[in-house]
Amino acid sequence: MTQENFFDYSCDACGEMFCERVNLMNLALGFTEDAYCLACLAKDHERSEAVMADFCWGYVQGRDCFKDPWLKFDAAACPRLKDHTCYCQKP
Repeated sequence: MTQENFFDYSCDACGEMFCERVNLMNLALGFTEDAYCLACLAKDHERSEAVMADFCWGYVQGRDCFKDPWLKFDAAACPRLKDHTCYCQKP
């Protein structure tokens, strides 16, 4: 699977493409008008991408409105897995 087929969203700050799980992170953080890639979310919250993803997962897993679509999304096809830059592989 190519990045063009996997990443459906683009960051409003830098233009980087991102997946449905990062989109859910945005929604969980209250970003409903603009959306940001994980790198920009992490930078804005002064965290690493891995820590930001863990923080968001902690919030998402306690709320079915976020958890259900998170679990339905097949992140196993992420092209970023090859270079270990995907931090969305929580259950």
